Amino acid sequence: MKIVIYSEDIDYIKTAVSYFPNEHVIGVSNKTTKVVDELHLLDDINEEFIANYIASLKPDVVITGSTKRDKTVAGAVAGLLRYPIITDVIDLSNNKAKRVVYSGMGIAEIEFSYPVVLTVSKKNVEVKEKESKIVQVKTEMKRVRRVEIKSKGESTVDLSSAQIIVSVGRGIGSKENIKYAEELAKALGGALGGSRPVTAELGWLPEDRQIGLSGNKVKPKLYIALGISGQPQHLAGIKDAKIIVAVNKDKSAPIVENADYIIIGDAIEFCKVMTEKVKKK
Repeated sequence: MKIVIYSEDIDYIKTAVSYFPNEHVIGVSNKTTKVVDELHLLDDINEEFIANYIASLKPDVVITGSTKRDKTVAGAVAGLLRYPIITDVIDLSNNKAKRVVYSGMGIAEIEFSYPVVLTVSKKNVEVKEKESKIVQVKTEMKRVRRVEIKSKGESTVDLSSAQIIVSVGRGIGSKENIKYAEELAKALGGALGGSRPVTAELGWLPEDRQIGLSGNKVKPKLYIALGISGQPQHLAGIKDAKIIVAVNKDKSAPIVENADYIIIGDAIEFCKVMTEKVKKK
C-alpha cells in the first residue's frame, strides 16, 4: 500500500505516520523531517502543483493535516483521483476513522475502503526517525508571484507540554481584549491558548493555539478558561488538566460544571486584577 502524507507542519506528518508504523511512507513537504521513508522536498508551495504531484504518485492513501492549505490540497487530490475524503480524523485504525460531529457534540466512527484521502487532527506522538531518502522537487505552475514573506512568529511554549495555560473563548469580547489574557499568561509564566471559535472561526488567535478535540490536547497543572462556554470538543481537549478555573458571566455554561474553581464575572476584569496581584508577588 502506497501512503503519501503532505503538510507544512511536521507535527501533522508525525501524527499521520503514527497510524502506519509498519508501512512504507512517502512524505511531501517544504520542511525537512526524518520520520518518513522518502521525503519529497518541495522548493516552494503551490497548492495546484502539489495536488497534481501527489496524484501523479498514484497513492492508495493520501493524508494531510488540518490547516487551510492542507485541506485545500486534500480536496484537490480527492477530486483529481476521484477518491472519497474524510476530514478532521482524530483517530484511525485499519479501515475505521473517528471524527468529531455535530459541532463537538459527538464522535462518529466511519468505516471506509481504500483508496481514500484523509485529513487528520494533530496529536502529541513520538515517532522513530528513519534514514529518509530525499527527493528534491522543483515547484512549477506558479500563477501567483510571491512579493513578501511575513513570519507569524513561533510559539515560545508548546501547548501540549505547558504547565500553565490561559485560554480565551468568544466571551473575551474582541481580538483587542486578548492582550489582557496574554498579559496574565506572561505574568504566570504560562502559555496562551484559545477555543475553536476564537482560532478557527474568528481568527483572533493562530489556529495552532486551538485547544480541543480537533486542536491541541493539553494536560497542564493549571488551566484558566476565560469566556469559554465549554462545548464537549473543548472539554475533551482539557480533560487531563489537574486544576481548571472557569471565568464566565454565564453560570449555566457547561465549563462551570467541569471546573474545579468558578468565578462568575467579567473575564477582562479578572485578568487585570490577577495580573496585578501576580506581579506584586
